[in-house]
Amino acid sequence: MFSADSTAASPSDARKLAAAYLQTHCPHADLGAVQVVLSELVTNAARHTPDGTWTLTLRHADGILALQVQDSSCDLPQPRQGDTLDGRGGLGLGLVDKLSDHVTMTTTPTGKMITAQWKIDEAAL
Repeated sequence: MFSADSTAASPSDARKLAAAYLQTHCPHADLGAVQVVLSELVTNAARHTPDGTWTLTLRHADGILALQVQDSSCDLPQPRQGDTLDGRGGLGLGLVDKLSDHVTMTTTPTGKMITAQWKIDEAAL
């Protein structure tokens, strides 16, 4: 398991640390997809929460890689409607959905948690 949070790491630091973790503990993961999803979720947490804090956890077990980001906002992200190429952003949730095998969003007593998962078939590689 790998963890990082906004008190000790920037989003850029989290991407680098997560890449090192994956190369050692889950080398069959799609590093590019994981880094984009991580970047989108951590950056959104830093940008859209009252205090900008977040906690990231990566866990690999039983053929599943799970990336969880928790933050202090109870507001679940909503997909943008209409023209998303207007320069205001809003593409992140779609990227997370497309690059992950499964995404869940839940509220917690202190905010929300977004989990992206990938099936890692190590035997097929």
